[in-house]
Amino acid sequence: MSPNPPTSAGPSALHRTFPTTHWSIVLHAGSGSESQARSALEALCRQYWYPLYAFVRRQGRPHHEAEDCTQEFLARLLASDGVARARPERGRFRTFLLTALRNFLTNEWHRAQAEKRGGGTAPLALELQGAEERFSCEPADPGLSPEQAFDRNWALGMLDRAMSRLQAEYEASGRGEIFAGLGPFLWGNPTDEPSARAAERLGINGQAFTMALHRLRRRFGENLREEVAATVAESADVDAELHYLIATVGKTSSAT
Repeated sequence: MSPNPPTSAGPSALHRTFPTTHWSIVLHAGSGSESQARSALEALCRQYWYPLYAFVRRQGRPHHEAEDCTQEFLARLLASDGVARARPERGRFRTFLLTALRNFLTNEWHRAQAEKRGGGTAPLALELQGAEERFSCEPADPGLSPEQAFDRNWALGMLDRAMSRLQAEYEASGRGEIFAGLGPFLWGNPTDEPSARAAERLGINGQAFTMALHRLRRRFGENLREEVAATVAESADVDAELHYLIATVGKTSSAT
């Protein structure tokens, strides 16, 4: 996978939409609705539970314990003062979340288990059924620290969501076949099928194929930028976070 991010939307367009992003809502809860902030935090937790689960597994904990730990951690984050403990200096949601999880594993996990036996916090409903299979399918990377693996999984989640949104957009507009034909060329990686043959299969010429691929990449870049914007505190942070996450995927992909 190429480490270079795809073409993205301009800063001015992002600035107009940025105040509605999830993490900025959480960080600015004091100036708005706390219930809205908690809803935003819950949405983020639902989206990014897997990097947490995988991080716990990489601490040597078995599947069921990692499931319980992830559920309990997120439930406590939402039920206690998780919103209040979010500070603007922790500008990236992944940084805040990983720091909070480390503290939980160090100081609270065994106590939380004891309390849970006597009642405990209501768990956050998450789709954890495929967690163990997903973790077992991760590439072997003995040189990767749990923190680096967390960032990689975080980045892959961003890419997956941006791609899923793109596919849904194309299918909703009746261009599902175009998406299927162009998708393998999105990152510019060599494929078994030359672009000329792919264009012929889609019933378009080479120039039209190139233009359609350019539009696909541009829209993917816009979607990815929006996904990143939802997890940082300020619009000025988006470019740095975007480049870091793409580079993270690029480095770990080339090492496997």
